[in-house]
Parts: sequence; structure tokens; C-alpha cells
Amino acid sequence: MKKRLVILLAGLLTVLSMGFGLAQFSDVPAGHWAKEAVENMAAKGIITGFPDGTFRGNETLTRYQAALIIYRLLEQINAELKAQGESPTMAAMDEETLNALKNAVQELASELAALGVRVSALEDNAASKDDIARLEAMIEELKAQPAPEPGMDEAALQDLMDRVEAASIAADTALAQAQQLAEQLDALSQDVEGVKGDVAALQTQVEANAGAIQALNELAVLLNQDVLTLQDRVTALEKLVSGGAELPDLEQFATKAELEELATKEDVAAVQEFAAALRSDLVGLSEKVTKLEGQVAELSKVQYSIKGSLSVAYGTASSTGPNFDIDRLFPGNQVSSGAGQQDYGGPPPPYRKRVAQRRGDFDQTFTGGSANLTFGVKVAQPGTSGVNVSEASATLYADTFPSTSLSLDSATVKGNVDGQAFSVAYSNGGSSFAFNDYLFANDQDGDGTVTRTGVVASFSGTKFPLAPEVTVVAGQATDNDPGKRIFPADTSYFGIRTAFKPLEGFTLGLNYVRAEGLRYGVGADLSLALGPVKLTGLFDSTKAWGGDWTDLFDSTLSDWAYYVKGDVNLGPLTLSANYRAIDPDYENGKAGLSANYNYFYFGVGGNGNAPFAADNRGFGVDAKLSLAFLGGLEVRGYYENAYDYDGVKLRSSGGYQQQAYGVGATLKLFAGFSLNPYWNQLLLSNTAEGDTVLPGSSGIGAYGNYSYYFYNIQDSRYSTSLGVKLVHDARAKDALIPGLTLVLGYQVFDDGSGNYPFQDLLAYTSYQGKLGFLSLQPYFRYHSFTDADVGTANTRGADFNNYYAILLPPAVPAPTALTYNYTTYKYGVKVATDPLDIPFKPSLEGVYARRLTTDIQEHNNLTGANASLSDAEETFYRVGLALNEFLVPGASLKVAYASYRGTNVVDPAGSFLTRGYGDFSLSATTDRLFTYPGEVQFPWNLTTGAKTNSGGVDGIYVEAKYYNFTVAYLDAILLDGSGNVQSYGRAFKVSYNVEF
Repeated sequence: MKKRLVILLAGLLTVLSMGFGLAQFSDVPAGHWAKEAVENMAAKGIITGFPDGTFRGNETLTRYQAALIIYRLLEQINAELKAQGESPTMAAMDEETLNALKNAVQELASELAALGVRVSALEDNAASKDDIARLEAMIEELKAQPAPEPGMDEAALQDLMDRVEAASIAADTALAQAQQLAEQLDALSQDVEGVKGDVAALQTQVEANAGAIQALNELAVLLNQDVLTLQDRVTALEKLVSGGAELPDLEQFATKAELEELATKEDVAAVQEFAAALRSDLVGLSEKVTKLEGQVAELSKVQYSIKGSLSVAYGTASSTGPNFDIDRLFPGNQVSSGAGQQDYGGPPPPYRKRVAQRRGDFDQTFTGGSANLTFGVKVAQPGTSGVNVSEASATLYADTFPSTSLSLDSATVKGNVDGQAFSVAYSNGGSSFAFNDYLFANDQDGDGTVTRTGVVASFSGTKFPLAPEVTVVAGQATDNDPGKRIFPADTSYFGIRTAFKPLEGFTLGLNYVRAEGLRYGVGADLSLALGPVKLTGLFDSTKAWGGDWTDLFDSTLSDWAYYVKGDVNLGPLTLSANYRAIDPDYENGKAGLSANYNYFYFGVGGNGNAPFAADNRGFGVDAKLSLAFLGGLEVRGYYENAYDYDGVKLRSSGGYQQQAYGVGATLKLFAGFSLNPYWNQLLLSNTAEGDTVLPGSSGIGAYGNYSYYFYNIQDSRYSTSLGVKLVHDARAKDALIPGLTLVLGYQVFDDGSGNYPFQDLLAYTSYQGKLGFLSLQPYFRYHSFTDADVGTANTRGADFNNYYAILLPPAVPAPTALTYNYTTYKYGVKVATDPLDIPFKPSLEGVYARRLTTDIQEHNNLTGANASLSDAEETFYRVGLALNEFLVPGASLKVAYASYRGTNVVDPAGSFLTRGYGDFSLSATTDRLFTYPGEVQFPWNLTTGAKTNSGGVDGIYVEAKYYNFTVAYLDAILLDGSGNVQSYGRAFKVSYNVEF
């Protein structure tokens, strides 16, 4: 009977060890119950067998062999999933497959537990040689007796054998199932960690279940080890029972009593009961995990957030005399007045917006406090049927002192309607929107030129015909400029824009706008991209309030702005062409009710992002060709033809026509060097006076992007000139010296005489690099400009008379037309250290810059008079010390002293230097350090005139910070040209800013 049990256990090991051999194994007999399975696995390459072509199904399965089988099986599964287009991950398993894996773990646990009990019992009954001896004696006694019928007990053993076989099949997948369950719980734990607040208790539950499933994982590992241990124990038992030799078949000699002793119905029932209990526990644990998954998913649907900021400040800045700036001395200081309307000048308004260095920094109060708090909610998976909100937020703003107020600063709601996106945004003072370039374009009004309190709502109708995108804006607007150029008073505004997308790459926008009691209008714009061709354009028409709406389509009764622009990209060749006509009332944003396109932003580009200036009608063509010649050759060309909008605005009844055209090229040479030659022509045509050749003009588009010459623009476009530059690019990959910029240039300008008397020679270099712990930024500039007619008889007075006669209306007299000879030397350096690795982690900074313009000769082109002017000088230096770890972690201290002196330089605000316009102290591209007009507009426009009535500014600045807490102190003086103090300024500010 015992041998019968040994045979059953050996059968189990045969099943577990299945998987080592090739197809057609010599030792797998035909008709064997596992033959089909063995050959199938061999055909799939999961098992390969032994070199002698045997399977050896009765040998023990080692861990290495098991690892190899599992690896090949996983590779086979991965290949099949990829062939089906599915990802070979847990995500590719359906619920039925996962449940099957769970059941496999249950079966493995129950059956291996039962197997362990039976083997232990077997070892207890056959663990000694005495038992074997008694068994041999019993065999002899039983030889003469007939073999009893196995009856019901044999059926019980057969049932046990079948269950053990099933358990062995499940053993291959049990460990993987347990590991997958553990990974699932880890993922759930990560989700739960992201849910704050009320789910703390849920996190505890997750950790508890994680422990339970980890225990299950460990149990599966132990069960796998038990299988191997049982193999060893059964093998030893076989040898022990046989005594080293095969015994006769005991089944035919065993008694029924002995059979019942080894395997009874009660034994089988106990095994089944244990398996059922373990299965129930695992089912309960699986239900908990499923419930936990549902809870986490439910909590993740909606996520809440709160963030805000707090800002408080105390302090004042005052001066004893004229207000003056200190930004040029200490860039980025904490007591600057910042950008805003200029605080000097007279009527008529409006006053332009100024950058920080165009303003005074004293006569202001810092004391105040504010806070904002933003509440937000997001829905992770909003629905797609009906109206669904995906996110919403609201920001409260409060002034805390000196006055107290609370307001809703902004609010937004986003979502979808049947899967089509919508949004609604409210802003208290900064509502932002842009219909097109010239109409209702307010998204770049960062300085608050116009205050707009209102709502912007949008809807994307992707399921509607032509996929319309609708934007509706409404609110109250106030122009903060004294001139009241756009909205003279609190004005209600409304606009609606619908953008249709009938084809891919094609958008057509239709617009309607109105400002109650002020102006209303319509507009249309389009964008079409078709292969290498892109076409854009618009038409806007607005008019003063009143009259019939049909007046909008009469250019004599309304203000029109329209253009069309085409771009073609043919690989190495790109072409661009445009035609435009912009009514003069679009200046300052008035006609388009647009704060982006207005007079208040000083300098070039005063029309915001709009491509063409107001009072401009004409067309232009631009081309570029790139060739693989040497290191690369790029050839550029352009043509511009422009009029004023109506053609009769200027002195001559025939109006004028401005034409500009030219070519330029860039040839890359070697080691970061390139050559840039160019040629240009600028003509001003008038029917009464003929054509006038100009060196460079502030004619059409003075605040636009076309037909306006600026020194240092690419190829010196929009001038009458020719020249060449040799450039070394500091950022080129093959740069001779990385960080080194070098420019050598020579150009000449025609003043209308045809002789190119204006000769311009420049050379400058700059370097930015590191030398150990030092950062170095030295530069040098040489610039020599010569007017060949200075000191000679007047040869071009008539030409300049014609020029100004064309540009100016009859009531305005022509100014004195002056040109100069001069030579400028400018040089400087900035040296800074990294924080030093010593106490307080100090770092040092030093800046020195000087400009000297000598040999200035002035020539009046109208009268022929010449004069010699005094040299112009500017000197600036700054030294600073920063303690980056001051006393306590997070604290820093900065101390700096700076000084500026200017002689024979211009300050339009007064006779001494109250303003330092533009920080060019470390720039090698311009002549000046700080003064007006900053970057040179025309090299023949020296802009001197202050003579010796210049002056200077000195100051000392201290700044201490501890995280977000800042204390700043400034002392500064304003001096005249003789060194006399004209104004003494002092500023003190304590501020705290924190975001949470």
C-alpha cells in the first residue's frame, strides 16, 4: 500500500517537472497521459530536453530549470500579445484572466497544504529500517492471501491524486499571480497617497491590506519552496522504502485496514475543509482590494486645491529737489518706481508709457499690503454627455492696508458640452482677449493702459458644421491715460467672434465689436495653410457711434484696416509678400478699441503685435535663398512701396511715395566667422518735387515694422547705403574662441548727392566667459562717422529742403538739418565671482564703463554753417559685495556703491542728467552708456546739445533678505555739471512676499 502512495507522489513530480526536452523524446512512451502536453510545450520552444534526446520526466525539477521555463513562457506570451496589437502588461489581461489567476493561487495553497500533510504522515509511518523490516515480514505473510478490493478508499486516493495533479499545474502561475496582486496594491497605495485630508483613514486600510497581500506573496514563495522540498523528501522515501532496490508491487498484498490507515475519507475531507477555508480568506481579501480600488477611483474623480500669496510693504522714497532715477546705478533694486506713465512733460497729453529707466524713482510711498487666495477644483474624468465641468477656480483679492477691501479678482470655469470644450473667465480689471491684429486686441496690455472688468467666454463646436469656435466678451473699460485716447470714460463694451474651420489648416473669423456710445465695427480675418503656402489676411471697419451700420462699408465714413500676406516655403527658398492699408485713426488703438496698438508704449513697435503701422498703404516683398556653399550662403532681398493712407495728407497735393529695396547676404566662412555684404536704396517720391534720395528716414511707419531705418538692423534696410561686415559668432559650434563676439564693419550712406558722403566705420568685440571662479565680461567699441561735406561749401541744402517740405505740413517749419563728424571710443568690463567657500559665502561684483566721443564737427545742411563741439563723455562704475549666507541659513546681504558722470550729453527732462535712458553700460553695439536716445537712431544724428550742463548721480544701496522678507535702503544724490548737489534722495522699504 505504501508503494502505491509513493507511485502517486512520483506522478505528481512528473507533472511538476514537465518542460525539459525536445519534441519526439525517446523516453516519453506512446499513450503516456502527459505525452501531448510535453510535445506541445516542446513545439513552442518552452522546453528543450537533454542533449541525448531524452525528457527524463521522473527527475527532480531544479530552480534554474523552473526559471528557464517561466522565462520562455513569458516570452511566448509577450510575442502573442504583440502580434495581436496588445501591450504585454497587466493592462492587457481581462477580468476573466485575472480571476483565473486568483483561483489558481487558491487551488495551489489548498492542494500543496494537503500534500504536505500526507507526506508528513507517510514519513511518520515509514521513517525507519525497522518499519521496512516489519513490512517485508508482513509481505511474506500476505502472499498466500487474496488481495482485497480497494473499494471506496482507493477512489479517495485517486481523488487526492487528481487534486495534487491540478495543484501542480497551478503551481507555475501562483507566484506570478501573487506578485501581480502586490503590484496592484502598490499602485493603489500611490493613488491614495495623492488624496489628502479626509482619506487618512483609508490610507491606513491600504497599508494593512498591503501587508496581507505581501504575506500572500511570501506564502506563494514558501509554497514553491515546499514543492521542491517535497520532491527531495519523496525521493528519499522511495530509496528508504526500497532499501536501494525496487520492491515487489505492494498493492496486491496490502490489507484494507492498512490502506485505511494511510488514506481515509476523513483525511480527504480534512484536506478539502482546509482548502475551502483558505479559499474563503483569499476571496475576502480580493473583495477588500476591489472595494478599495473603487474608493480610490471615486476620490480621484474630484481634486481640490488652495493656493495664494501675501504681500506687505512699508516705506517711502523722497527727494529734496528734482526727481531722478537710480535704476541705471542698481538694476533690479527693490525701491524702483518701475514702468509707468512718464512723470514729467507738459500738454498736450497723452504721456507715453516709459520703461523703468525712463522714470524717476523718488516721491513715492511703498506702504501697503495685499493678499490673494485661489480656490480650485478639478475633475479627473469629466463626462462627455451633457454639460460637464472639468475645472473651476476663483481668486479673492484683498487690500489689507492702509485701506481694507475684498473683491473677487478672477474666476474661471472650464468643461465640455457633449465633449465640446467651453470656458468662462471673469477678471476684475485685467480681462484679456484678442480678436485680430487691429480689433479688440488687448492680450498684450500688461501695464494696464486700459482697465477692463468683464467676462470672456468661449465654446468649441467641434460637432457642429464647420467646427465653429465662438468667443464672447463683455464688460466695462476705463482708459487710465490722461489723454483718454481709447475709452474716454467708463464704457460698456461687447464683442463676439466666430472662427470657422471648414478645412484642415483653414480658419475664417467673423467679428463684431462695440463700445457703448463710442464706436462700433465689424471685422473678418482668415488663415490658410496649404502645403508650402500660407495665406493670412484681415479686414476691419469701425466708426464713431451713430449713423447707419451700412456706413461701415464706405471707407469715407468709417476707418478701415486691411491687409493680405502670403508666405511660401520651397525648401531653400522662402518668399513673403503683403499688401496693406491702415487708416490713421488706428494709431493709439483708437479705431480698433485695442490697447495693444497704442501710443503709450514708448519706442519701436508701438503698434503692439500688429504687423503694419497706422497711416500706411502699400505693398512689400521679401525673399530668402539658402545654399550649401562653403559653410552656407544665405541671400536676402526685399522691396517696399508705401504711401500715406489717403495720399493727400502732406504738403504737396500729390502726396508721396516711399520706396525701399535692397539685397544682403551672409556667407559662413570658418571657425565661426561670416561675411555680410549688403546694398540698399531709399527714395521719397513727390509729383511736385521729384524723387529725393534719403540716407535713412523716419517716414512712413515710424512706429511700425516697415519702411523705417534703425542703426544696426539687418543689412541696414530702409536706407540708401552699401556696406560689409565681418562677424565672429560667439555661439557658433566651431567658434574660434567660444564666448567671443567680433564685428568689423564699413558702410557708406548717400545723402541725395549720389556721392555717398556719409562714411561709417565700426569695430567692436565682447567676451563672456569664466576663469576659474571669476565671470568675465569685457568689451571694446570703436566707431568713426564722417560727413565728407563738413567744412566744405553747402552742396545739398536744396535736397534737404525738399525732404522736409515733403515730410511736414505747411504750418510746421523745417528744422535745422544737422550732420556730424565724430569718433567714439567705448569700453568696459564686468567681473563677478562665484560664492566663495568661506564663511558667509561672499561674492563680489565690479562694473566699469566709459564712453568718449571726440572731434565732433557739426554741419548745417540747410545753411552750410559748420561748428566744432566739445567732447562728450560718460563714465560709470559699480562695486558690490554679497554675503550669500549671512548669519543664518536663508539670509543674504548685498551692499553696492555706484557712480555716473556725463558731460555734453542730452537729457530732455532737464539741463542735468535726471534720467538714464536705457542700460547700455555693458553693450558693445551702441555708442552711449545711458542717455537719450539710448541706441543711436541715425549715425549722423549725434544728439548733443547739453554742452557742459550735464551732471551725474551717485548712490549706495543695501539689501538684506531672509527668505521672502526683504529690507532695502538707498541714499543717492543728483549733481549738475559743476558737481553741485541738485537733489538728495533717500528710500527705505521693508517688504514680505510669500506664496503658498
